[in-house]
Amino acid sequence: MISRSSRLLHAALGVVCGAGIVYAPVQAQTSLTVPLGQSGYYGRITIGNQAPPPVLGYGPVIGWQPLGSDRWNPSAIEPIYLRVPPQQARDWGRYCALYQACNVPVLFVQDDWYRNTYAPRVRAAQARQARQAARQVRRAEEARDRWRASREAVKRLVTPDGRVYVLEKRRDRDDDDD
Repeated sequence: MISRSSRLLHAALGVVCGAGIVYAPVQAQTSLTVPLGQSGYYGRITIGNQAPPPVLGYGPVIGWQPLGSDRWNPSAIEPIYLRVPPQQARDWGRYCALYQACNVPVLFVQDDWYRNTYAPRVRAAQARQARQAARQVRRAEEARDRWRASREAVKRLVTPDGRVYVLEKRRDRDDDDD
């Protein structure tokens, strides 16, 4: 016969193991996202129609991963611009999968260009977009308020000379001649 303390010990052990199974996936999914334009951002840089930025090295770097039977000419693909830590740029073949840039020509942008030129421009564009979105929300709220005011039972009419007239909607009377 199993003693009561032994049963409690087994139950406690089962709870602890179960908690570990539930906790493990939650712990594995934690991550930190740094938005583009911030100093800790590493990843793809979109240049657009601007002049090419200053880059590290002389030409595109390609981190090769096994392709299987799919063969293509890498020189036909336009290189992408990335900002990565210097140690990752030196050993690019090891880190290319982190940025989903294996088998693609990559140009690494200089860090001072990113901090002094690109990041301030991106932050200014993000601030402009935020102001525009706030303006659109404010306009929608004002339109909603105007609509609600037009639906009220009491209306105020202000004449150009400053006189105020109050108009009430009466729903208890019928204007029809019956």
